[in-house]
Amino acid sequence: MFRKIFKKEIKEKLRSLSVLILMVSIFLFYYTQFIGDIKMDGIKPIPPRTNLSTHSSEDKEINYGVTLEDFIEYTYETMKADYESGDTLKINGINMFYEKINEEQRQFLAKAIREMENTSFEYNYEYDAFTEKVDKSLGGNTVYSEENNFSSLIRSRAYSKEAERYNSILKEDKLTNAYGRIFADYIGISIGFFTVFITAFTLTKDKRYNTDELIYTTEASSYKYILGKYLGDVSITTFIMLLVAGHATWVFHDFSKLTGDTISYTAFLKYSVLWIIPTIMFVTSLSYVLQLIFDNGIVPIIVQFFYWMHSMTPLAPKGVQPTKYFIRFNKVIPYSQYQPFIKDIYLNRILFTIFSLVLLFLAIKLWDRKRGDINNGFSFRKKGVSQQY
Repeated sequence: MFRKIFKKEIKEKLRSLSVLILMVSIFLFYYTQFIGDIKMDGIKPIPPRTNLSTHSSEDKEINYGVTLEDFIEYTYETMKADYESGDTLKINGINMFYEKINEEQRQFLAKAIREMENTSFEYNYEYDAFTEKVDKSLGGNTVYSEENNFSSLIRSRAYSKEAERYNSILKEDKLTNAYGRIFADYIGISIGFFTVFITAFTLTKDKRYNTDELIYTTEASSYKYILGKYLGDVSITTFIMLLVAGHATWVFHDFSKLTGDTISYTAFLKYSVLWIIPTIMFVTSLSYVLQLIFDNGIVPIIVQFFYWMHSMTPLAPKGVQPTKYFIRFNKVIPYSQYQPFIKDIYLNRILFTIFSLVLLFLAIKLWDRKRGDINNGFSFRKKGVSQQY
């Protein structure tokens, strides 16, 4: 009976629109936030070809103090370097590499350099139009595109410090462990929010479908019924999480082939299981309890939205707080800098695993009570069979 309930729950959820929305939402969050940030910040620092002034990557003025003159200087010096070397930096996803340019493109660069020397850019839109023209002539996805120009300038300024950090990560973490932690941060945020939309109505939907009689007179005990539903919901969300982790591993596999740098193929899976599964368990358990107490699925969504907002506070500098139900660790740092946080992180995960099991037990008891009281004339149950006075 337990296996039948488990399979039925999975089949129902796979046919539901809510699971499709969950999957699309998580993949969008993954691509726009995790992959988006990596594309903007880069992974492996590329030595700059220009002699621009350098700044610490921790200097907040880098992000807000870039002027039009800085952009003009960067683009001008980079075009000259590309012309002399005969290649240009391409940015394809998270990968950056130099690609040879043909003679026609090289001559275009010479013309663009002369044009820049004789042009006074007074407005940003004039500069943007010029760099977009250069980007298109070189085949696109270059440092001259509007998408890449700003981040490329910042990376060139912060190269020394970023190269030092990258080498430390490569040595201590095989790269993907450091990125596995920030992956678990981003995906934990999205799963911590969106999961409730597929769990909040798991138990209340039976009333809407007029299946009370079937449910409350079934031979399955309350714990088998709730546990079957629970594991079905947890399994669906976990499967989606593993799909995203698999894609991240594949992306870094391509990066490793291109650069020759070593990665760990289990890193994204490891941090997904250890950091995110307790979050999935907690969200599911809490939504079960709330929908049984209030007899609807809207209350769990509202409550967990406010709890999600409360848990959004980043880990640093306050450390992992025991009241936050997902882990915030939004820095790519070497293992030696991550190590002081390990104890608090896993204490948090153990606590929320325990909280999840306690709430699951409470949900079983609440369901058992509702099941016994659902029909007038049923006062007690013995061995799972209702008895009437």
